[in-house]
Amino acid sequence: MQLVFFNPKQEVHVKLSSIFKASSLALAGVLVAGATQAAMKPTETLDGNWFSPSESGRGISLDYLPNPDGSGLLFGAVFSFDGDGNPFWLVFNMLFQEHQFQASGDVFFVSGGSFGFPFSAPTVDTVGSAEVVLNSCTSIDVVFDLDNELGIEDVALEGLTPVSEAAHPQCVYVNEFSGCPAFATAAQGLERACVLSGVYEDQDLLLTNDTTWVLNGLVQIGNDNANQSTVTIEPGSVLVGAGGTADYLYVNPGSKIYAEGLPYAPIVLTTPNDGFIADTVPQPGEVGGLVVSGNAPCNSSPDDNLCFSEFDPTLRYGGDDPADSSGVIKYWQVRYGGFEFQPNREVNAFTLQGVGNGTTISFLQAYAGLDDAIEFFGGTANARYIVGTAGNDDGFDWDEGFSGKIQYGLMVYTDASNGDHGFESANNPDNDDALPRATPVVSNVTLVGAAGTGDGIRFKEGTAGQVWNAVVTGFEANCIRFVDIPTYTAAGAPAALTGDTAIAGTIINNCGSLFRDEDGSPWTVQQLFESLPGNEVADPMLDGFMPMDGSPALSGGLRVVDLATGEPVEFFDFVPYRGAFGTIDWTAGWTHDVLGQNAF
Repeated sequence: MQLVFFNPKQEVHVKLSSIFKASSLALAGVLVAGATQAAMKPTETLDGNWFSPSESGRGISLDYLPNPDGSGLLFGAVFSFDGDGNPFWLVFNMLFQEHQFQASGDVFFVSGGSFGFPFSAPTVDTVGSAEVVLNSCTSIDVVFDLDNELGIEDVALEGLTPVSEAAHPQCVYVNEFSGCPAFATAAQGLERACVLSGVYEDQDLLLTNDTTWVLNGLVQIGNDNANQSTVTIEPGSVLVGAGGTADYLYVNPGSKIYAEGLPYAPIVLTTPNDGFIADTVPQPGEVGGLVVSGNAPCNSSPDDNLCFSEFDPTLRYGGDDPADSSGVIKYWQVRYGGFEFQPNREVNAFTLQGVGNGTTISFLQAYAGLDDAIEFFGGTANARYIVGTAGNDDGFDWDEGFSGKIQYGLMVYTDASNGDHGFESANNPDNDDALPRATPVVSNVTLVGAAGTGDGIRFKEGTAGQVWNAVVTGFEANCIRFVDIPTYTAAGAPAALTGDTAIAGTIINNCGSLFRDEDGSPWTVQQLFESLPGNEVADPMLDGFMPMDGSPALSGGLRVVDLATGEPVEFFDFVPYRGAFGTIDWTAGWTHDVLGQNAF
């Protein structure tokens, strides 16, 4: 007996998960371990009817249900008739891990019964297995291996395509993997994967999302303002470390990165233990991160405006161009990053070195990192929508004269993450008064501490800086702490501020101590806090990180202004709330496990 299948042109699609629930089928998906972990990713864009263009009477209906940890259940069904004209369903379900393109599961023969009202249970028998291979947005293969006694021939449906491609507008995997380009080599033991290594000079690299890109050690784009190159990364692309080394992507000054993920298809850089190697559990520090270097000012060497990476002193950055552009970085996750070379020589999830304000930076998430979520070494870079989840060190970190602007940021720590400070803010570790002094302006951030964390906001080593409209809560040490007398001097005094340091429109609560000062300080952080508008000690009433109804954070937001002139500062939106959120959760869709519930 051959399967007749549904008529795909009717575009009839059943919510298949309801069939499984109604018939009380067990979820019997079996993960196919091994080398099936790579692009493309399974998503809800699989939902709908698929058919074979060469056999228009053959097709299948699919329904994908994502799980919070990135995995998901794929349900499938075909409809046919037996030799007596009685209808039946062949249905299956299988578990796909987040980066898995091939999986298999049991097939069930479902006949009789009624799914209407009143409901009567159908007959359900396990009759074989099915395997699904995802090739692209418009091509999947489904192979049925059925028991002989059923009397139905095994079927291999190759190159199935959606009945309506318009129903899949958010699927970004438009091409099938066809091999590694000339600038990469095939990865051993991992399908659809290509290895990047060494220095790429005078090249325009395109990292497509049909490939898993393996970073082998330090992968450099261009040289120091010489042999300049660009790297373009498609939405939905996945990069992994090779394992066992400090694997990270480094964009040199003068070269550029164009990595524009999408809200429904972020770019991900992670460890190979994050679903690519069977029976392994990812840990912080198993991959490096993204490092971008530019030609904007830094203060480690005031005579020539040059600075050198703390994790590799042979790599230089900085210059005299505050408007320098290193490209575009949007919708990007770095998971389990932050490799430690030795104490005080680490690479962060996101490291921006002398990056200029001509660079577009937004929607970045650092997940379960060993070092900082994002660190600015000098430069003038501006950034929006930055998330740090379950980090083991600081959230926002700046030094070497950073003077950019940041709006909308979230740092969430967990009791298991052993995190440190929400902000660790410095001017220069070797010279507190080095010029240009660090004078960034930050607005609308929410910092949620946990057991073992340090300070919510820590200013040290002569930094200036302004924090507007923040929510700081739950840090075990202090909500706000100033360290080193030059930090106080750079601010002036509460009654006579220099205009470079301020904390305004901010709510603090539930820390070990609200304030802490340097011994011998000329004034106190509490005096500064109480002298500026909009500050209060109050329960922000957060549900996770979102303000609940009645939260004081939903009102009281201040417009960010130049403290000398009172004029609004360009770049900043004026919003009525304090903290990173009003009533809309802008982390939804593009982040991974934003509360860190599955991090450890």
